Amino acid sequence: MARFNAAPITISNEEAARTEILKIDVSEEAAHIMAPKAIFRVMKLHGVRNAVGNILKQEMLSIGGEVAVSQYTVNCARPSTDVLIMGTLKQFYKLIQKMKVQGWVLEKERELEYKEIADEIEKALKESL
Repeated sequence: MARFNAAPITISNEEAARTEILKIDVSEEAAHIMAPKAIFRVMKLHGVRNAVGNILKQEMLSIGGEVAVSQYTVNCARPSTDVLIMGTLKQFYKLIQKMKVQGWVLEKERELEYKEIADEIEKALKESL
């Protein structure tokens, strides 16, 4: 017989996360802070330039998430890569903000590419919640 009744639960959105957190007598304020950390998402992007794929990976790793890119991304043996981004909602929100400010030193076309990726990720997250 299990002493602690460990059981996985599925939390698909912030409201469900807050509800589960509040069930264990956490304050409203703390539940609001913790909710985005309780939701894990995996998102796939297609045909991303290698440089952008590398930046996505670096930025997500810096905030505790993960990004998978092709093994050919680092040496640019292929022109682009699909990207698999893995993290909590909180990490995705941080990634979006980081990507919106990327590329400011580069030419306008490249700067827009980073913003476009951030906007697409943000839109896909909103649609998934």
